[in-house]
Formats: sequence, C-alpha cells, structure tokens
Amino acid sequence: MRKLKFILMLIAMYSGLSAQQNVILPINGIVNKDTGKEEKTLTMDPKSDSRTLYNVTVPSLAIYKPEGVASNGTAVLVVPGGAFHILAYDDEGVKIARSLAAKGYTAAVLKYRLVKLEGKDPFGKLMENAKNFDVLESIMAPVVPLAIEDGKEAMKYLKSNATALGFNKDRIGVVGFSAGGTIAAAIALDSEVRPLFSAPIYPYLGPVMKTLIPADPSPIFIAVTQDDDFGFDVNSAKFYENWKAGKGLAELHIYTKGRHGFASKTQGLPVDHWEERLMEWLTAMKF
Repeated sequence: MRKLKFILMLIAMYSGLSAQQNVILPINGIVNKDTGKEEKTLTMDPKSDSRTLYNVTVPSLAIYKPEGVASNGTAVLVVPGGAFHILAYDDEGVKIARSLAAKGYTAAVLKYRLVKLEGKDPFGKLMENAKNFDVLESIMAPVVPLAIEDGKEAMKYLKSNATALGFNKDRIGVVGFSAGGTIAAAIALDSEVRPLFSAPIYPYLGPVMKTLIPADPSPIFIAVTQDDDFGFDVNSAKFYENWKAGKGLAELHIYTKGRHGFASKTQGLPVDHWEERLMEWLTAMKF
C-alpha cells in the first residue's frame, strides 16, 4: 500500500510539473567531453522530498513562460546548486522559475555537467566528500570549468532564441545558488555573455575570486548568511568590494541566521524574505 501511494504521488507530481514546464531545450554547440554515467532523474532529497538530479552529462534548459500575467520582456537563467555533485533541481530550480514566471519573467532552469558519482546514494557520497572541504574542492575542480561553460552557452542560447521565446535579447539576467552561484558570478565576469544582472545566492566564489572585474560590469545582487555552513559570507563580502571597486552597482545582504541552502526554506527568519528583497531590487533597477 505504501509503495502504491508513493507511485501515485510521483505520478501526480510529474503531471503537475508537465503542465507548468513549457519545453526542454538542449543547449546547442556543446561538445560532451566526458559522457560518463547515465543521468539519473528521479532521486528524492531525503530532507525535502524534492527532486534532485545527479550524473548529468548533457546540459539542457527547461523554459517556464509567464503564467497568468503579461511578459515583462525579461528572462532569467536559473542555476541550481549542489557542490557540482548533484542539482537541487526543484528547491533551487523549478520553484524559483515558477515564482519568476508568476511575476512576468521567462525563466530557464539549467542542468549542467556534474561530477560522476558511483552507486545509488548520491547524497551519501556528497556528504562523505564534504567532510573535508579541501578534498571536496579537489573533486569538484575538473568539472567547474565545464559547468561554467554550460552556463555561458545557456546565455548564448537564450540570446539567440529570445524573439522566439518572447523576451528581449538584451534583458537576460541570471540567478544561481551555491555552485550555481559560481556559474552566475562567472557569467557576470564574462563581457562576451554579459547579463542584464546577476544574483549569486550563497555562492561558492573560490573559482572566480581572482578573475578581473570587467569594464562596465552589470549590476549584481548577493545574498548569504553569516552562519553559512561553508563560510561563504566572507568571499561574498570580498566579491562585493571587488565589484564596487570595479565601478559596478552591487547590493549585498548578509543575514545573521539561515545557514546554507535557504532558497526555498521557511525558517521563521528574515532570510525567508530574500526573494522579496531581490524583487524589490529588480524593480528599483527597472529590470
């Protein structure tokens, strides 16, 4: 009986998602350098019961168009995180995209290439690797450039197909979480794919801290907590300082509490309202 209920729950969940999800697009022009294991698409996060992906080998986009409101002509690339091991696809991807679509934005959720994980317990493997952050960084290092490449190719795809998808090619921003924040920051640092804005949320910024701020940098919004499990508040503050020194517009929110991974959580804390602060900023910036 329990198994039947679980199957029915999954059917209902996927039926609801398919009604929201307009189209899945492969990102053109990417050479799959290391195919590795087959992608797994149905792994439930034991803490949130949300879908998590791992062993992604082919990057792709899922497009969510404005729902119930007129398009504002702006698109947002949404980049979930997961230490380049997994993708918190619902909590840092689909839920954020739906929220943006309800406000008139076209949202595109990115699947990007990840570390290959053996076995059937991706969470256990990630937790094992995360016990020593230096070890975790060494494991992630080879795939970080590939994931960043996927993010930049996604921006190029959105710009090339903006008219068909219903938004202005010059109005494409990016929001990314944790490892996705690495990608969001890297996109902001690349003049070739310059976004309208970038919003790295509790971002892992180690791989991009030494990159020079581009001339005329696009505006950036950063949100993180002081009690972040990985200490990401420190580099977030430094990145803000670098952006300001580079004559870029920047807004930084360092919340006292909320830890890492607060994207879709309700904790009864000010950090619960980070997305409202982002929307206020986007409105003030006329984005």
